[in-house]
Amino acid sequence: MTGEALRQGLISEQTIRDALITARGDIFLSSQYLGVTPRELDSYIRSSEDIQGFVAAIGVVKKDADYNRLSVEQFTDRLDQTTRAYQVEAIDIIHDLASIPMTQISAAMAEVKLKAAIQLRGAGKDPQANNGQASVLAELNDLYHQSAPRIKSIRVAQIEYQSDGE
Repeated sequence: MTGEALRQGLISEQTIRDALITARGDIFLSSQYLGVTPRELDSYIRSSEDIQGFVAAIGVVKKDADYNRLSVEQFTDRLDQTTRAYQVEAIDIIHDLASIPMTQISAAMAEVKLKAAIQLRGAGKDPQANNGQASVLAELNDLYHQSAPRIKSIRVAQIEYQSDGE
C-alpha cells in the first residue's frame, strides 16, 4: 500500500478496524474515511490475517437475522427519539409565536399567532375533540379582523402635465 496516509504512519490495523466498523464493513466507505484508495485498503486487508478475520466477522454479523432485527429496532428507536426532540423544539417555537403581544403585530401576523395558539393547544391534532375551542378561536379571529385598525381613506394625488406645444 503506497498511499499518502500509509507513508505518514496514519494507517494501522486499529484505524482500519475503526473505519470498517464505522462503514459497517463497506471497503469503499472505509477507504474514504482513511484517505486511501479502495485498492490500497483491499491490499492491506489481504496482507493481514487479523483484518481478514475481522472483515469476515462483520460479514457474518450483517447476515444474521437477529442483527437485522436489532438494526431495524435501533433505527426505529432513533427515529422516534429524533422526532420527539423536534416536536419539543417546535412547541417552543410555537409558544414564542403565540406569546407575541398583539400590539406588536399586523393582521397577517395575528392570523399566524392564532394558528400557533391553536397548534399549541392541540386543536390541530384532533379537530373533532376540540371543536368548541376551534370555533371560539375562529370567532376571536373574526372579531379581531373586524376591529383591527384599517386605512380609512386613500389620498389620491392627481397631477396634470401640459406640454409646451399645446
